[in-house]
Amino acid sequence: MEAAEKRDRVPPEKVPPLPEDLFRSGDVTALAHFYRGEMNRLTIWRTRMDFTTNWAVIAAAGLLTFSFRNPNADAIFLLTIATLWFLLTVESRRYRFYDVWRWRMRILEAHFLVPILTRESNHLRGPWREDLTADLLYPTFKMTMREAMGRRLLRNYIYLFALTLVVSLAHIFGISPATSSWAALTHEYLGASMRENWLLLCLIVITYVPLVGLAVFGWRRRKVIVELHDQPVRRSYRV
Repeated sequence: MEAAEKRDRVPPEKVPPLPEDLFRSGDVTALAHFYRGEMNRLTIWRTRMDFTTNWAVIAAAGLLTFSFRNPNADAIFLLTIATLWFLLTVESRRYRFYDVWRWRMRILEAHFLVPILTRESNHLRGPWREDLTADLLYPTFKMTMREAMGRRLLRNYIYLFALTLVVSLAHIFGISPATSSWAALTHEYLGASMRENWLLLCLIVITYVPLVGLAVFGWRRRKVIVELHDQPVRRSYRV
């Protein structure tokens, strides 16, 4: 064991020297404080996103629970869908702000921390300084609202919308644990239910068709922005 440790040790004179143009001590201090500030912003916006998700879960669970055996259940379903759409929009806006601070932190991690750890200046090349400076002078979002909504939909809201859809269809077609037999759900019965609730079905289709488009778009763009993935599908972050 001791022999292995001695073999792994590198004599001080063998350690490759730091590049002269790596960073001056003042630059290191300034960037370290900047990194801490961006981390604080990132944490704040991450917390705001979590609050919105919690509101969506509580609102969906409360409204759907209230809809059982309620004569105005149709209005409750529409209110639930509208509430989820509103909270998805709010969370997507917060996610765009969150992505700005995350983008800056990834630049600092890739081009500031990595060269210090590896003692190599390869990561110092490229226009990252210009990109970061331009973003500090004129901050811009790194993703569109549509992409943000698609990503948040796939991450959290798709389950809430799916639950609302299942409960709504169960209410329209009279499917419940109290149904004595599935044989009662005949073709005639389903046709009558659709004729009686055609307006509600049309409104549900209108509100859910855009969700399909957002989900498809978000699925195609899911690996463009930095995220944590399993090893086989991990890709490098473009900074």
